[in-house]
Amino acid sequence: MELLVNDARFTLYNVCYKRVLVCWITIAFLVLLTLLFSGLEGLTLFSLGVLWLILNAMAIFLCMWIKLRLSKGLEQCLASVNKLMNKHKLLLALDDRGKLSCHKVNLCFIYFDSAPCIAHLQQFIESEEGKTIMQGWEQRLDVSANDIVIQGSQSTRLSRKQERCALLYLRYAGRWGAYAVKKRLNLSSAVPGRHGEKFVCPCQFIEEHLKTKPPAGIAKFFTLPSQSIQLY
Repeated sequence: MELLVNDARFTLYNVCYKRVLVCWITIAFLVLLTLLFSGLEGLTLFSLGVLWLILNAMAIFLCMWIKLRLSKGLEQCLASVNKLMNKHKLLLALDDRGKLSCHKVNLCFIYFDSAPCIAHLQQFIESEEGKTIMQGWEQRLDVSANDIVIQGSQSTRLSRKQERCALLYLRYAGRWGAYAVKKRLNLSSAVPGRHGEKFVCPCQFIEEHLKTKPPAGIAKFFTLPSQSIQLY
């Protein structure tokens, strides 16, 4: 717990995530009222109004980008914590219950054996490595795919396939746990659980996410979404 609460990413998420957009909307509304009651008229007021609209739109997009970065930083923070808790078959998830300034988060501990999921993810990655239709899929993992090179009198190269699967599981374990706590991953007759009886398994969640995740960079804005997305 000390590792979690002392992490700056966790603190920034708690302080800023629910407030950054609300603060900007409040400031923008006050600026608009100032313009309306400033006594300006005609073309000057119209020009300032158009400028306010442009800046407001740009600021809203900036706030949404900041929220995405805060959310990703929190997932990376939870991954570092779950790396330690995974040895005890525990998974830590954050349930966000806050609204506006009353930002409250619940820390949820889930008992889950990750070994079957990691083994299945390794099989999934090995099967995708042989396909040419999924070019660039490794960039979707958000995990380094390079081998570990130990320098010395004789350089030794260690394969990261097994470690990569464990890191991939930890990368999305916090997100899966948050969805599971909010009951957004309930099983249906069409989607049976692979390694669990109550929720969609983490390996199912990660596998479906990787299949439908857009490519990184500017190319994602010119890529049509996959039509095989399953909603749990």
